[in-house]
Amino acid sequence: MPTKFTPPLLLLALSAVLAACTDTPAPPAPGIESEPNDRAATANAIAIGTTLSGRVAGQPRDVDYFKFSAEAGAQLKLTVRSVSVNSGSTLDPYVEVLLPDGFTVLEHDDDSGAGLESELRLNVTRPGTYYVTVTSFRIHDDEQASDDRESNTYQLALARR
Repeated sequence: MPTKFTPPLLLLALSAVLAACTDTPAPPAPGIESEPNDRAATANAIAIGTTLSGRVAGQPRDVDYFKFSAEAGAQLKLTVRSVSVNSGSTLDPYVEVLLPDGFTVLEHDDDSGAGLESELRLNVTRPGTYYVTVTSFRIHDDEQASDDRESNTYQLALARR
């Protein structure tokens, strides 16, 4: 019995339909934070030497999680800028770096950067995947507060120093 030929365009269309039916979220666009990333298990990856744009919005107590890999001895600088990169931003950022367990706080900062912006310098003592959380100081400081303004924009940069 002869083999039936399936046109390539039909195969491509079927592949697109199947891909649209999965529950796997699309990968984030380069340089842009992607939801959901509200816990360590769904953290967006950020590489050392890169910058991402994000927004603390969409839910009353939004916390954005990121993850990066670092070797022991790495000296890093993490900055979260808001108003200095977008004059319309309403975010007073609060940032934490968590150990590879995803819970233990290694460092935290509210406003060591320019104005109310955050900046951390850290020395990595053991290799692994570390986590970064970015939220609003208002949310961090008050368990009852909410802060989900669309204008809560930021830029997260991770660099060697």
